Amino acid sequence: MQKKEVCEKIIEDYLLLDRGEAVPLKLWTHLLFCKDCRTEVRFLNLADTACTKPLTIERKKEESLAKTIISRIQNDPECKEIFAPKELTLKNWIISGLIMLFAMLFFTINIYSQNSQIALPVYLVFAVFISGYCALFVGSNMDFFIKKLHKLEIQF
Repeated sequence: MQKKEVCEKIIEDYLLLDRGEAVPLKLWTHLLFCKDCRTEVRFLNLADTACTKPLTIERKKEESLAKTIISRIQNDPECKEIFAPKELTLKNWIISGLIMLFAMLFFTINIYSQNSQIALPVYLVFAVFISGYCALFVGSNMDFFIKKLHKLEIQF
């Protein structure tokens, strides 16, 4: 075998050892006489030591990471458009709710004047529309309700 193949086999055998396990005599003698393998094993040990240490990120005590990120977002023009608070307009919701209310009143009056057998199905359809309307309103304005809940300090 060539020296390169022998060294690759020795390094592979070394990597198969568990941490703290004694190095076999064959590996130990090769590492004793082969400077390249000894250097590689030393670097592997340094890398292992560096990887097992806890990661520390140094920053100024008065500057928190969250504040740094928020300031970067606030200064970025693209992020300003994305995170800009959206104004809640209830005008369209109120108009559509009033239209739905007048439609229900109109159909209720027509039902009593014509045939009362279809009253129950019509009322069930009204219930579905009202439930859907409320679900859409809450779903599309979820951030508004979440902010209100946080202001009231309601915890779930």
